Amino acid sequence: MRVAITGACGLLGAHLAAAFSARHTVTGFDRHAWWGERPIRLHTGDLADPKARAAFIEDAQPDLFIHCAALVNVDACEENPAAAYVANGELTGLLARAVPKHCVFVYITTDGVFRGDQPLQRESDLPCPRTVYGRSKVHGEWETELATPEHLIVRTNFYGWSSGVKMTSGEWLYQALTRHEPITLFDDFWFTPIYVVDLVQRILALLAARKRGIFHVVGGERVSKFDYGVQLAQAIGVELTAARRGSIDSAALRAPRPRDMSLDASAATAATGLVAPGCREGLRRFIADRGSSLEARVAHLSDP
Repeated sequence: MRVAITGACGLLGAHLAAAFSARHTVTGFDRHAWWGERPIRLHTGDLADPKARAAFIEDAQPDLFIHCAALVNVDACEENPAAAYVANGELTGLLARAVPKHCVFVYITTDGVFRGDQPLQRESDLPCPRTVYGRSKVHGEWETELATPEHLIVRTNFYGWSSGVKMTSGEWLYQALTRHEPITLFDDFWFTPIYVVDLVQRILALLAARKRGIFHVVGGERVSKFDYGVQLAQAIGVELTAARRGSIDSAALRAPRPRDMSLDASAATAATGLVAPGCREGLRRFIADRGSSLEARVAHLSDP
């Protein structure tokens, strides 16, 4: 296949690119440099530039297009809604309409599309985002659905090791715990995190099964941020000495966060036969992969 990936040097995009590049032609687009050992074709620049976008798609001629790039800073989206809707909504529609008609368009979206008043939301539940970020990603979902029937929309919340250009939430917490830095972990904020390699495995499986529509691809355990921190500390083998329980109500956040972002992964499990991994299981793999190359982390995965 010919595979195009936006955000190809980000956390998820890079792991997807490494997984596909073993047997397929991968063309990526990103602002940053490629950090894998196996080279890919890479376009750098701004996706909002029509010329750069057209050149990327013309060069890639994709059979599969995975759109990972997004404006993901929740507070920045709240401060600049126009930029959020352009980046996460309108640009998604432009890309989805520009790819060849036979191309499968995969849109990576978020668990933040729901209000956060109920646990373990399903794909059939109606989105009702609290934040501009969430609303802009729903806009992207709608644009994808309107542009092509050959779409796969993946709602998720993932963690993993990045290139080092920008620290991920998982890396930040790992550093804080190993350095015994004083941090507050919310015990009233819930989610279903999944390790990025486990996420890639399930995206590959959905594509292999030729699934279309919306799927929640997340971990199989609803945990609070505090519980997540406890389990990560145990996986590392350190004491949770400097971390304390706290409430999200005490955090000085610009955007009002959903309190429960957990998603039900049963539809993805039924579609792929892959059980959603528990939190502890994913964190063990996260720790084991520290220092490994992108290619080594995804070497055991089978592509579609």
